[in-house]
Amino acid sequence: MTRYSQSFTRQIVGLFPGMYKACFVGLLLLLFAGSAGAQVSTASVNGVIRDPNGAVIAGATIELKNTATSVVHQSVSNSSGAYVFLDITPGRYTVQASATGFNPQKVPEFVLSVDQTATLNFKLAIGTQNQVVTVDATAAQLDVSGASLGTVIETKQVNDLPLNGRNFTSLLSLTPGVVPIMTGQSGGMSGSGGFGAAVAIGSDYSFPSINGQTNRSDFFLMDGLYNYGAIESTYAIAPIIDAIQEFKVVSHTDDAEYGSVLGGVVNIVTKSGTNEFHGSGWEYVRNTAFDARNYFLPASQSKPSFHQNQFGGSIGGPVIIPKLYNGRNKSFFFGAYQGYRYSTPQDSTILVPTDAELAGNEADNNQLQIYNPFQTTPTIDKNGNPNFTRPAFAGNQIPSNLIDQRMVAYAKFIFPAPGPCFQFGSGGTCAANAIDATPLTQKQNEFDIRGDQSFGTKDTAWFRYSFINSTVNSSGGLPGLLTDHEIDGRNWGGSFVHIFSPTQILQVQYARTTVSDNSATRFTKSTADIISTIGFSDAFASGFAGANGGALLPGPGISNYGNGGESINDTPKATDSHEVRGSYTKIMGNHEIKFGAGFDTVNFASPLSQIGLNFSAPQTGNPSILGSDGKPVSNGDALASFLLNVPSGASRRNVDETERPGGLLSVFLQDSWKTTPRLTLNYGLRYDYPFLPAYGTNANIGKQGGPETGDMDWGTGNYIIQKLPPSCNSRGFAPCIPGDGTLPAHVIVSPNGKISHNVNSNLGPRFGFAFKVDDKTVMHGAYGIVFDDWAAVTQMAQNIEGSWPDIGQQIASSLTNVPTTSQLTPNVTAQNPFNASGSGLFPPATPFTSNQWFYDPHIKNPYSEQWNFGVQRQLNGSLALRIDYVGSASHRTNVGGQYNTALTPGPGTPQSRAPYPYSIPTFYDRSIGNGSYNALQVQLDKRYTNGFSYQVAYTWSKSMAEDDGWFGVEGTVVQDAYHPGASYGLSGTNIPQVFVANSLYEIPVGKGKRFSTGNRFVDYVVGNWQINNIFTWRNGQNFTVKDSNDVANIGNTGYEWADQVGNPHLSHPTTAKWFNTAAFAVPAQYTFGNVGRNSMQAQRWINLDSSVIRSFPFWREDRIEFRAEGFNILNHPVFGGPQNDISNTNFGAVTSQANSPRQLQLSGKIIF
Repeated sequence: MTRYSQSFTRQIVGLFPGMYKACFVGLLLLLFAGSAGAQVSTASVNGVIRDPNGAVIAGATIELKNTATSVVHQSVSNSSGAYVFLDITPGRYTVQASATGFNPQKVPEFVLSVDQTATLNFKLAIGTQNQVVTVDATAAQLDVSGASLGTVIETKQVNDLPLNGRNFTSLLSLTPGVVPIMTGQSGGMSGSGGFGAAVAIGSDYSFPSINGQTNRSDFFLMDGLYNYGAIESTYAIAPIIDAIQEFKVVSHTDDAEYGSVLGGVVNIVTKSGTNEFHGSGWEYVRNTAFDARNYFLPASQSKPSFHQNQFGGSIGGPVIIPKLYNGRNKSFFFGAYQGYRYSTPQDSTILVPTDAELAGNEADNNQLQIYNPFQTTPTIDKNGNPNFTRPAFAGNQIPSNLIDQRMVAYAKFIFPAPGPCFQFGSGGTCAANAIDATPLTQKQNEFDIRGDQSFGTKDTAWFRYSFINSTVNSSGGLPGLLTDHEIDGRNWGGSFVHIFSPTQILQVQYARTTVSDNSATRFTKSTADIISTIGFSDAFASGFAGANGGALLPGPGISNYGNGGESINDTPKATDSHEVRGSYTKIMGNHEIKFGAGFDTVNFASPLSQIGLNFSAPQTGNPSILGSDGKPVSNGDALASFLLNVPSGASRRNVDETERPGGLLSVFLQDSWKTTPRLTLNYGLRYDYPFLPAYGTNANIGKQGGPETGDMDWGTGNYIIQKLPPSCNSRGFAPCIPGDGTLPAHVIVSPNGKISHNVNSNLGPRFGFAFKVDDKTVMHGAYGIVFDDWAAVTQMAQNIEGSWPDIGQQIASSLTNVPTTSQLTPNVTAQNPFNASGSGLFPPATPFTSNQWFYDPHIKNPYSEQWNFGVQRQLNGSLALRIDYVGSASHRTNVGGQYNTALTPGPGTPQSRAPYPYSIPTFYDRSIGNGSYNALQVQLDKRYTNGFSYQVAYTWSKSMAEDDGWFGVEGTVVQDAYHPGASYGLSGTNIPQVFVANSLYEIPVGKGKRFSTGNRFVDYVVGNWQINNIFTWRNGQNFTVKDSNDVANIGNTGYEWADQVGNPHLSHPTTAKWFNTAAFAVPAQYTFGNVGRNSMQAQRWINLDSSVIRSFPFWREDRIEFRAEGFNILNHPVFGGPQNDISNTNFGAVTSQANSPRQLQLSGKIIF
């Protein structure tokens, strides 16, 4: 190889001629390649070769050999004595260094993990090269080349630790800084998944917060390539456990190659084949008999019945075609398949109307009084304000002439026949008189295939294809209403590495991810006749794109009664992304310089058809009956409102959601400089340019849910139309501008056909150092600015679908059936709830009368300043301790919730005190938030030796924020939209202390073990046992005590907090009273609550999962394993959060169990 004696500066300027070709090829590839994260799935080895006097040795030959595949990599030390191996597949290796006149030295087999940089320095003794000297590789467990935070979960941990449902995400919590608390919308994913990610119903799925960031700020990679669900930021496809070689959770890195995510990167490496054929087959079984009872399950009820099976197999080895091709040492394959089957009767209890009730007889319900809304008259309330009063129905009997018989027919069609009441609520009222026995089933199939090829010493490549299909069949909420939900996902990609020379390496990668998520809820019997009988207008119940222009029957939405309606929610492109990336590395003296670029695209399409009605009690209540807060007391009856056909709300969603492709262009430059044998400096710069996807494509112009929609800009009070449609007079249907097309006041048109604006200021520097204090101690630190380029981007873009001047999404949470001075009696019916007097084909006169999920047109992606400082110490040959201080300050985080509420609390109509009184409040997302995180993180890691290993992860932290997520539905939202800083407090994912320990222990009894009987038969009988555990202790999840009423009278119902007036903590909390409820009070009228954000905690979490494995070896390394795994093996109940709404009658009470009762899983496995 060429040696360098020039200065570093001259080397950069005067690269040798062969470099030009390499640079040209690299730059050409990088112009069209890249990744938002550009994270790798490989590892590297570096070091310096010296003689006995400490002088560097140039021209030494170093060989790195994979012991499983016998693939050999070669390098030569440069003029500084430095050598490096880059883009090495994780695995087990040996290293040997040799030079003329010196005895060779060899490092015996050691493990090289994903994203690891192992530093192995050699000091060669003078000799004749006839004797190979073996040296220790213990120091490889210390990271002396960087300051990134992260934990590698190795193959044996993945395979042997107890995993409920074999989902790898439950192992993420083994890393310090990981908090398995979910405030994101995907937190409840189970079975059917969450917006495109298939999850087994019976599995322990976790979507954690990492180092104080939101759940959506995680990122999932498989083999260094995107495996990312565009909507919810989860993985797209979960790899099969037996196909995982290892994975690493990386965060707070000093490497500019990493980016695009504020939390952590979960990088999974799949297995590749070796020179020997290896494989496995398995079946895991769970059912009702194995599990304990839920703490809150009444003694009179049986445990829910279910059956769960997981089965599959894997095989890998060299590619051999007899008499044609022998792929040993160069061509390898690995494949795995897994099936999952789940079924449970899911007998759900529901309340349905009786024949007497449908005839208007509510006399049996003595807990309520119903009133005639058609005889509403004006009055003056006790506060002297205008109000309304209604006469009561005598004996709670509705006259037959007032009952809408179409609604009776509606009820008899959708509800089953009632039976005797078998569940009773408060006051003896019936709570359930029918059962929905529709079973819940899941069928899931998945496979992974990978091939690896070594083309010699200079070129390597691999390709992987992963597939999953999950089908869930369940009840739609009522007997005879079925939901079919199918998720189909694919993730494939490959990598090519070319070594121009030992100092010049090029890597190019490509990945493709597609996920479709299709769901339909339909009645098993035809609905055409009943839709006609009820008389639903075509504008409300027909013309749905998902039903090929047909009709859907809405759910009635009668409060406290069973409910379910038809819908079609197809998302053929829940995730649709391309990723191409490349990087080029040049070694110059003591510098390892790497630059790369990335380009990624994301697309989305989803035709949605949904329809629904709501009937609530106030429509048949008396507005003149006021409570102590001066507001109407809840009275009336929802079923009576239904029979009188007086709906309180309605929704219709008929959109063909599409997005113009979004994406990300990213470039980075990174230098790792070994300034001295003890000190390494890492510094780099990364630039991200995200292309925010614009909603709607030109192919959908003129269709509901197309690009002719709009968004509210509450910074100016203007409504922005993305693409201007023609007038309603000329087009004749929506989307259109009402009348002759004249725009209403405060409505403008986007000049460039899109709402959002791209952000071009995402420049992130990185700096880090690693200082080797001695052979067993390393100090490290890092600082960087990281941008989040993906969290919520796709979902935010599609939120404006169907908005004015479209009618594709119509939400009326409060219909005009509430009396006003100009409209005393109801004038809206279920047949045409959005337009009482017209056809319903046109939008309202202005966009300011409907609520929608809007976002700031100038919204920007969040970013975070992140830093860490710590010490690593090698305690002995297999035990290492790491202690870190970890901190961050995040900016431009999302603040959601309602906007255009009243500016200040006070009397009168809130809308009249809003910044823009011509509009009602709407949901609104803005990038104005801030957050912080400070933590002490400790990790003790004992590698697996002599049949024993363990890891301990401890985090003591504090996470602060103003808002917990997006769209006003994730965590605690600010109560004052105009002063979000006043809501700054503990974040929803703040768990002060988290302790997690895991261990693998092979009982040292039997042949070859510490305790042996000396008798081969006896040793076989009593030996080969293994016990594995995961123990977790952490503080409980926090919550905010709120008041769901709008006491401040600003129009922000549901988002206001209570007053704290005393000590809320009890010395002996119970499920009936978890905290001192007297310590909280309803705020004074026209004020905000003063309670601290997320200042209360639920019960602390204590859990032990264990597995016992008995192996039966039968040939060489072949064996059969029988496993028993227990989850929450001690059956310790962890109570759910108490009722935190002060206006709720159950305030302070706990009614749910947060963890699962003890669950057992049995399995058999053959390994060969």
